[in-house]
Amino acid sequence: MKPNTRHALLAASAALFVVVAFPVSAETDVAGVTAAVNPDASTIDRAGKTRLISLGDPVIRNHRIETSGAGLVQILLADGTSFTVGPNSSVVIDSFVYDPEKNTAALAATMSKGALRFIGGKASKASGNVTIKTPIGTAGIRGAVVDINLSGQTPDGQPLPPHMTLVYGKEVQLTGNGAPQRLFKQGFSIVAGDGQPRVQRTPPQWVSGLQQVLAGRPGQSGGASNAPTEQTVASSPVAESNSAQLPSDNAIPVPTPRPIVTTPVEEVASASQRDVGTRPQVPGSDGNNSGGADTEIAVSGLSPKEVAGGGGSSGLRLTASRGTLTRNADGTLSGADGDSNRFTLPALSSTSVLTERSVSASVNGTPVTGTAYTGSGGFFTYMLTAGNDDPKAFYVIGGTPADARVTLSTGEILSYVLEPDLLAALTNGSGTTIPFTGSFDAGSDAAVVSNLLISGVSDTSDGVIGRALQASLVISGTGAGQQSAINVFSGSVESLSGGGYGLVASTAGSIRTDAIELAENSQGQAGSIGSTAGKDHFLGSNGEYLVIGSGSIGATEFGDPAPAFQGYEQVHVASRDDTATVSGSRTFSGNVDGFSSAVIRQWGSNNLTRGSFSLNFDNAAGTFTGGISTGGGSYFAEFYGEADRSYLSDQVIAGTNSKDGAYMVSSAVVPAKIFNNSTSSTICNACEFMTWGWWGRNVYGEVNYTVHLGNWIIGKQPENSALPTSGTATYNGNAVGTVINGSAQYIATGTMTSTMDFNARSGTVSVSNYDSKNFSAGVNFASNAPTFSGNITSGVASGSVTGAFAANGTDPVKGIMGNFSATDGSWESTGIFAGSTTGVVP
Repeated sequence: MKPNTRHALLAASAALFVVVAFPVSAETDVAGVTAAVNPDASTIDRAGKTRLISLGDPVIRNHRIETSGAGLVQILLADGTSFTVGPNSSVVIDSFVYDPEKNTAALAATMSKGALRFIGGKASKASGNVTIKTPIGTAGIRGAVVDINLSGQTPDGQPLPPHMTLVYGKEVQLTGNGAPQRLFKQGFSIVAGDGQPRVQRTPPQWVSGLQQVLAGRPGQSGGASNAPTEQTVASSPVAESNSAQLPSDNAIPVPTPRPIVTTPVEEVASASQRDVGTRPQVPGSDGNNSGGADTEIAVSGLSPKEVAGGGGSSGLRLTASRGTLTRNADGTLSGADGDSNRFTLPALSSTSVLTERSVSASVNGTPVTGTAYTGSGGFFTYMLTAGNDDPKAFYVIGGTPADARVTLSTGEILSYVLEPDLLAALTNGSGTTIPFTGSFDAGSDAAVVSNLLISGVSDTSDGVIGRALQASLVISGTGAGQQSAINVFSGSVESLSGGGYGLVASTAGSIRTDAIELAENSQGQAGSIGSTAGKDHFLGSNGEYLVIGSGSIGATEFGDPAPAFQGYEQVHVASRDDTATVSGSRTFSGNVDGFSSAVIRQWGSNNLTRGSFSLNFDNAAGTFTGGISTGGGSYFAEFYGEADRSYLSDQVIAGTNSKDGAYMVSSAVVPAKIFNNSTSSTICNACEFMTWGWWGRNVYGEVNYTVHLGNWIIGKQPENSALPTSGTATYNGNAVGTVINGSAQYIATGTMTSTMDFNARSGTVSVSNYDSKNFSAGVNFASNAPTFSGNITSGVASGSVTGAFAANGTDPVKGIMGNFSATDGSWESTGIFAGSTTGVVP
């Protein structure tokens, strides 16, 4: 605790006994007392008369309290409520009623400017009957500590938008200006001042900025005539007193942290990666799970389970359990699993490569048919169904566990081909499986689908030995007739609580069946399914095979947490294609910055959004952290903590979050040919030093907006001093973004050209053939950064461009990248652009 804050607290303690001496059982003029004061602070009565405030002064109802640039006042009410009013602020207690016998209270206040911290007492906790009127709306507070900052700054002097933050407690709601906004999770803020109020995670600099102004200045004593010394504080009883008995010292309450649950998806979904009861012994096993007559073979079985509210897109959910197979003398296999299923399967011999065949079998006495896959090392997977009868789906998985660490030690990006799910069986026009989703009907024939890509990492200190990703994307048609969809998978090969290494992942995506209908966002979880308890999930002689289950978590609703994961919906066999080469290396390290764009759907309306995209890369661990935000610091998608984040190379990147449905993926993973009349997937030639892609998110908790196929681009920006001081350069490339045209929303692309004059430190950025629009902006270089910006001056009614130069390691201005927005009547769009140059011409 800072000395000046401690002194103010001690000096204020006597004032506490003043306020508790007068219970306010009916509304009176006296609402409370000043428990700490740092001049200059004044009160203005109803007649307009002004007087300075001193420590212990009564706080009179309807008297305005105002502070100067150095002023600070703490107000303490009889029910335990406190206001800490910051500098350059104005607050009025409009009404206050407190009945200690009935334990009820009501409080209304008005704040017209400045900053304050509200700590709720009985009025807030018992009845929630607290309102604070502000220029950005009326705050209703229930059992909470709330910061309100109407004109704040960050510690480095950057202006902040007006906002209120739930620091701790139950709830705060803002009404009156725009759609109501509600917070019920600490660390989030309601932000106003730049359009429709919105909810976002609170940036750390906002908290530190307010802490700084509420802490008081050195040498201030909180209004005590005799400033306490350190010895006075040390010998006082303050340290032994409960916080409910003394005024707050403005420290943020820090509750006892809840234990962080890190249960892997395989344990949440089922018992697929842990023993079910006592694991059966395998007498006489040859280590290949092949077995002879009467030999038990360890397997995993997946069968349908009852799910409250129904199943997922396939109409059912699957749970996994351990089981065994016994090879019979007649050439059949008899088995049982931990869910009491009994089954008989045809015995199939191992094959050197993945082999598919049709089979007939029985499950619990019911005939079933389906597909069986076999491979090396005794690998097999049976995918069976009784059609409309039960079981509608039943799977048996077995094979020799391979050493995952050896499999991922090649230093290469391994490529696994995914086979269709038994029931969904989604494929594109080329027959490639569209995995990890039960719905992708937006022109799926044209979908671009990647293999499952997995790469080992050198830093395994956190138990992760590899990263994995996969994505599917379709953008079919143009304009109002367009269909689009995306699904992204990202995860880690990590140490499992039940032993061995397995793949733990999440999925997220969005789909727009046509340009008029609203997009639908979804998210889920996924994980590999091993054959043997406590062993690695890579199967086959050399880890050639994986079996992966996935399932959605259901629809999310504003104000509610994401539903629980209830089991698998799709199951895919993955086999490694050693002929497929995925080139690339990880050269990004530390922060790499860029730009973002999207149309955000919130409260029934669409809003063009431009901002920044910043990622901090951990090369050795094959991962990153970061997010997409506006220039004011509002985060629209975050990839931290529980999000799955995979960095396989500079061009092969993906991230997903199964809770809020956030996704991002680089364009090289799903190289859709959308440029140059659908002949190219690259945003510009020789631009491998820049990375661009797609992003989106779903509704979750306090956040009530969705994004479908926004864009981002990042690159290594040079030092400002590295920019040439003379000469010109011409850049050629493309632009991509989202268009709102009346009631239609769709993806559009166009050609980008730019000329930069390094002597004049200005230039032009032009976009042509962009949804039949051509527009151009004049830009000027920033004085202290390698960036440029300007307004669109021709082609459309209005718009602007923001961008930066990008270095390729040898040429600091080899490329440019940025974002734009443009409006022309009912037509509007936002997007990104990139281009490269052949060199600076003197």
